[in-house]
Amino acid sequence: MGVYAHRFIEVLDKDNKWKVLPVWNKHEEDAYGKPDIIIGELKLKKQLCFLQRASSGFYSSVSLFSQDDISHPISPDELSDDVKAYVAKIELPISWHCFSLAELEAFVDKCGEQVYSNLADAFHDRNMQLIVKMLTSMRKDNGKDEEIEEDGFYQTPRATYDDYMENYLSVVSELNKIYFIIHEIYSYYSSDMIRVVFYYG
Repeated sequence: MGVYAHRFIEVLDKDNKWKVLPVWNKHEEDAYGKPDIIIGELKLKKQLCFLQRASSGFYSSVSLFSQDDISHPISPDELSDDVKAYVAKIELPISWHCFSLAELEAFVDKCGEQVYSNLADAFHDRNMQLIVKMLTSMRKDNGKDEEIEEDGFYQTPRATYDDYMENYLSVVSELNKIYFIIHEIYSYYSSDMIRVVFYYG
């Protein structure tokens, strides 16, 4: 089954209280539940919690760029009423964490700069290796069989790209999911008034 990050998107309302932003999905007929709302022939289910596997991506602690870099713990008293009600029947101890949308946006920018910096370093190292090989070849052609030492290990640009890009895209993907919900569905735009709260279970 695995461990999941159970995450909720909350927005600060005009009364300075956090409220959760649900997403309405098409209700699939089954024996386990009824639609939350029916509009004509349209049956919709209210979804508060968004699951993400904790073994990969932004919510994995082993990821190069993870939520560990920006999230901080919060008490259950700080949650919105809907989130409290959602987890009220869960008996296991839950440790809550959160980060604001503004923190995530700044983190995405920081990660992008780190990817660029590491790629630039990798290309520089690769170019230096090529120059050293050319100099070595020229000396041999001139009758000088002198060895020029090369540095032992260096990260190729491709390896650097592979190491960093997947982790970087997982952060961008999380940001885009939040953007879709808050901009396309609800039209909220103040990053400081939007946050993600989550727990693992």
